[in-house]
Amino acid sequence: MSQDLKIAKAYVLPLGGKNAEESIKVLKESSFLIRKILSKRVSMKFLPKLLFRKDESFEYAEKIENLIKQTNK
Repeated sequence: MSQDLKIAKAYVLPLGGKNAEESIKVLKESSFLIRKILSKRVSMKFLPKLLFRKDESFEYAEKIENLIKQTNK
């Protein structure tokens, strides 16, 4: 969330990690509908704009794990 609570970034990754770009594209196109549903369930002065990004933390964690394994050999 941004400090003024007007922008929220959601980091997403489909199960299996395949077709991530396509999934994010669909989420971006549907963000208006998602915000509409959220507005009925969440009580906030302003509902933030939703930005969807690919979650790359699993790839990064795997890279670090491989580096650790290499140093332990």
